[in-house]
Amino acid sequence: VSLKIERGETVCLIGTSGVGKTTLFQVLSGLKVPDEGRIFLDGKDITGKSGEVGYMLQKDLLLPFLTVEDNVSLPFRILKKSKSEARAAAAPYFERFGLDGSQKKFPCELSGGMKQRAAFMRTYLFGRSVMLLDEPFSALDEITKADIYGWFSDISSKLNLTTLFITHSLDEAITLADRVLVMAGTPGRIAAEVKIDGKDAPGFYES
Repeated sequence: VSLKIERGETVCLIGTSGVGKTTLFQVLSGLKVPDEGRIFLDGKDITGKSGEVGYMLQKDLLLPFLTVEDNVSLPFRILKKSKSEARAAAAPYFERFGLDGSQKKFPCELSGGMKQRAAFMRTYLFGRSVMLLDEPFSALDEITKADIYGWFSDISSKLNLTTLFITHSLDEAITLADRVLVMAGTPGRIAAEVKIDGKDAPGFYES
């Protein structure tokens, strides 16, 4: 597999179950070391190094016994900041991520969409420049998805996020991505690329 993502680009990865999408994410995030090849971020070799990018799984994985502000400030706690320092570092992002007013709530008090926003904010604070999202919106109902798609597109543009995400929804891929990469085969490979253009129908290009 060979791919390149430009700064500020949103790229979607689709393919049948078992083709290797999540394994590729684990390699990109440093959780697994590839048998061959290297991973570079802004020219820096990050192969096998975790913590270089943000990685959000399908479930929000918010800790039920922590408030929202303590859940999203976990990246700063891992960096050995005190609880008050971590809260202060996370505080400026609540309004930007549409979570202002939820700081003292617990995850059970949030809607599905709000939980995903909180998980997304925490992922952003972990990795900042690059986000890996593994089916981040699959658990949401269709009405909530429509709302969060608009929010995601808006915040990605404002923060100039570089995002690679996995989805099984073609509608979601076309709505959110600048490019769609299709994985196929055994072992998995990038079989095709779909460039999404807002005005013209996308064309398929063999990779």
